Amino acid sequence: MEEPFEVIEIGDLNVADLAARVEAGVRVLLARNGRPVAAVIGVAALRTLTDELELLRRLALGELESAGAEGDELEAVLEDCRLLIEGN
Repeated sequence: MEEPFEVIEIGDLNVADLAARVEAGVRVLLARNGRPVAAVIGVAALRTLTDELELLRRLALGELESAGAEGDELEAVLEDCRLLIEGN
């Protein structure tokens, strides 16, 4: 399980320190008056999220097409997803 976000008040923000924390794998929530307004994650984490989103999109689309008897067979969709995972 990933560590929870570290909360930093925008008024206390030091960009160099923020970048160093994110590069070290810390997930940061930027807050204004104690209320979270933005999240900062590293590039690797962003790539992982976008890859996982694409995988879920393909699975959902494949399931819908398979259920409607159109598009690729579910096995072909799963193979496409497997190739996507192995490419990362």
